[in-house]
Amino acid sequence: MAKSNNKNVNQLTTGDYQKTQENIRKAKGNPNKNVHQKKNGSNYKGYTAAKKAAEAERVAQRSDQAKMPLWVSLTMVAIFVILVVVLILMNSTFKDNAIFAQISSIVIGSCCGVLFYLRRFNVRPDSKFQKILYTVLAVMAVVYIFMGGYGLFRLL
Repeated sequence: MAKSNNKNVNQLTTGDYQKTQENIRKAKGNPNKNVHQKKNGSNYKGYTAAKKAAEAERVAQRSDQAKMPLWVSLTMVAIFVILVVVLILMNSTFKDNAIFAQISSIVIGSCCGVLFYLRRFNVRPDSKFQKILYTVLAVMAVVYIFMGGYGLFRLL
């Protein structure tokens, strides 16, 4: 005689329903399992490849900004050292010396000129304040160098 496959219908549907629900729950997995995907580098909440590229470009611009030619850096250091030496000598050893006063004026103008020249190596666009500052530096460089040179010419 063949085996009978007749089971209680209620038992069969209840068991299948519970197994189906358990399988669905297992398939969904742990809802906290994928938290790492919601952090940096994922495409979560609109974080796209375009934003990544823009951020990488900004980092590259920052690294490009610091790269100045060696001669500009050395010239800047030399002028500031000369400025400090001249100002110390002018206020101590050569007090009330007209030649040192004119030389210090030329050195101060040279410092303003070097600072004005350094803006060429700025990668970011200039703000209004920076434009005003650069204009003041250029004007002061011309004025100080002219007045120092004119004063030395008059003394000689």
